Amino acid sequence: MGCFLHAQKIAIPPGTCYTMAMQIHKDATQPELERAAARYARTLYREVLQLNLRAQVVIIFLCLLIPPSIFGFFMIGAVLSALFFCFAFWAYSNNEPQLLQNALMWWYIWAGSTYLLNFLLRCLLCRKLATQLHQYKEADATDATPIPTPYNYPLTWHKDEDAQHRQNIVLFRAPVRGLYAFELVIDDFDGTLDATPDFACAVHLEEIPGDRIRYLAIYRLEAGTHWLPHSLSHAGGANGPQATLSLLSQLPS
Repeated sequence: MGCFLHAQKIAIPPGTCYTMAMQIHKDATQPELERAAARYARTLYREVLQLNLRAQVVIIFLCLLIPPSIFGFFMIGAVLSALFFCFAFWAYSNNEPQLLQNALMWWYIWAGSTYLLNFLLRCLLCRKLATQLHQYKEADATDATPIPTPYNYPLTWHKDEDAQHRQNIVLFRAPVRGLYAFELVIDDFDGTLDATPDFACAVHLEEIPGDRIRYLAIYRLEAGTHWLPHSLSHAGGANGPQATLSLLSQLPS
């Protein structure tokens, strides 16, 4: 692989749920992990801001025709739009150009204000996401013994009280404050990965239904021990599926 993190389309079997490949080398350094997290953040921001042409055309169209629908009030917006168009048609039919012009002017002002407010709220959400993506997870206070540095570390699943989910939690020790990339691989699995550890600053999921799940995540961890929980649903077998957890980066020094 020529680069640390890359995205490419690949040939996959029919029925496979696989978006874009994301590869993390086992010897990835802290600067490489930072660049990977930054690329993930930029992609997330673009999705939140809906900066692609198709999304912008839809937003502008809705702002011009049914402004309240941008904030989820479609029915109210449809009624207001219908009343406005009836009024505009009445003004046009009764030869009231000034009245029609004023009505259209205020409608365009409302539509433009709706667009700007929607964009502002999305910018504020991106700011909140940026804070979360750069937040380091505090160490967990515990006397339990952490696992060795996980490289293909086998996981053991336990049923919850309702026997609806299978859960696993491991204790990892981060020697210093830094970024840590983990890979969870679940084989011969036809269920769903329900829960993963919090504070991930970049994630990627590959899934071949009924066969395999591969989950990659980069975490910002303070020095110390950290609980890393995972949860599955619809996991068959007496002991749950075979799964391994691996650290896919150099330990920061």
